[in-house]
Amino acid sequence: MSGKITPSLEDYLETIYDLSSRGQKVRVTDVASALGIAKSSVHLAMHALKDQGLVVQEHYGQIELTESGESAARIIRHKHDALLSFLVGVLGVESGVAEEEACKIEHAVSESTVEKIIALTKRLTLEGISKGGTVQ
Repeated sequence: MSGKITPSLEDYLETIYDLSSRGQKVRVTDVASALGIAKSSVHLAMHALKDQGLVVQEHYGQIELTESGESAARIIRHKHDALLSFLVGVLGVESGVAEEEACKIEHAVSESTVEKIIALTKRLTLEGISKGGTVQ
């Protein structure tokens, strides 16, 4: 794999991962629909992801993550889920807002920081449960 995975390309990887995790055969149209963008934008991104060895795709065929692509996508999804849980469960951010903000933050935060957020979320959740209340 060569080059840096930009936040935009991370969004593509995460979307492909999410769609394929549901057992869906992923095509350009599916990614464009999920992201609310033009198919031409997805085509350009697929070329960049192929150049970095993160996806494979036959001409106008199904998009599949490579081992490296799946690994990167899992990390992105892990960050997203942890941040979403923290924003909603600990800070009380409304779920729609939290979803958008988690997507933005996941690109800037390190895996080490995410692990600390997860630990804090668990600790606060357990403390809230043990006191019979909710995390505020």
